[in-house]
Amino acid sequence: MQVTRTGQLAGLLLTSALALTACGSGDNTSKTTNAATKPAATGGTTADAACATGSLSAQGSTFQANAELQWSKDFAAKCKGAQVAYQGTGSGAGKTAFGNGTADFGGTDSLPKDAEQAAADKTCGSGNKGVVTPIVAGAVVLTYNLQGVDKLVLSPKTAAGLFQGKIKQWDDAAVKADNPTAKLPSIPVVPIHRGEKSGTTKIFSSWLLKNDAADWKLGADETLTWPGGQSAKGSDGTTTTVKQSKGGITYTELSFAAQRGLPIADIVNKSGKAITPSGASVGSALKTAKVDTAKGDVRISPDYATATPDAYPLAAPSYVLTCDKGNKNAALLKAYLTYVLTDGTGVLDKLGYAPLPDEIATQAKAKVAALA
Repeated sequence: MQVTRTGQLAGLLLTSALALTACGSGDNTSKTTNAATKPAATGGTTADAACATGSLSAQGSTFQANAELQWSKDFAAKCKGAQVAYQGTGSGAGKTAFGNGTADFGGTDSLPKDAEQAAADKTCGSGNKGVVTPIVAGAVVLTYNLQGVDKLVLSPKTAAGLFQGKIKQWDDAAVKADNPTAKLPSIPVVPIHRGEKSGTTKIFSSWLLKNDAADWKLGADETLTWPGGQSAKGSDGTTTTVKQSKGGITYTELSFAAQRGLPIADIVNKSGKAITPSGASVGSALKTAKVDTAKGDVRISPDYATATPDAYPLAAPSYVLTCDKGNKNAALLKAYLTYVLTDGTGVLDKLGYAPLPDEIATQAKAKVAALA
């Protein structure tokens, strides 16, 4: 199956930082009230979630963290007695926490590996299994700290050289070739990468491997053996570090770069065009994504090497990891995730995200409705 449509992605500026809704001391029982039907933000009509009481504690993907913080705040205002606490600890930590039973759901940009899947299945109980459901889409961007350079264009080959330490100065011939009119400073390149297991690292390295396998030698995974540069924890850490580091460059989610007021590079896609991350360009990239439902959930394979001329190739979904059955507070979990996939899409534009394409969103809502 291929995706045929996507929603809007945010503009590049966020108006304010978001605060985490605190997790209350309510018990894990739930009660549903106030069911309603209304048009969905992603198109069509869908049953809105009934509210439920209690609390959920979750952690994981920093890709989705800014959206989760806003969703939790808005959901608590909509549903009295419902609280959802989310910590952006990284995709690896989110899958681990869910697998060891210390999180009610995990956020992740990368699909579970065999050991992570086995741990999730075990925590879900006999006969049940861990399942992933996509909840939001967005762009991974390259952001930098170069005084006087408001716009930068980077090809995969140049990006590979910058992050592997092969390109050591910003006025290197390779960077100049991508940016013939830019006034590039003669200062050292300071590559900044994630230090923990990160779905964002997996997305970034997968893009490089797909587009420049001859030069990119580090593979594609949540953790890489970096040849140098600086390490930081989480997208908050990498963006804070790059803002403080003259000559710094990092990969992060659009939401975090925009929140810090950092410049964002255009990326050269497979067709040879330099593309700015936007609703249209992310949507074009996701049109060629493949969807796999063979494992009983919804798993998406982005086409990082799409040749669609107007596609921003570093576009990907982010997931939640839950049980298909055996969730600790299934009523509240279903209510919250249904809200996220319906009314919750209304805040994505201003936060730097995109709703899921309609065909994927429809499947995701059906999987959420079946959780128990």
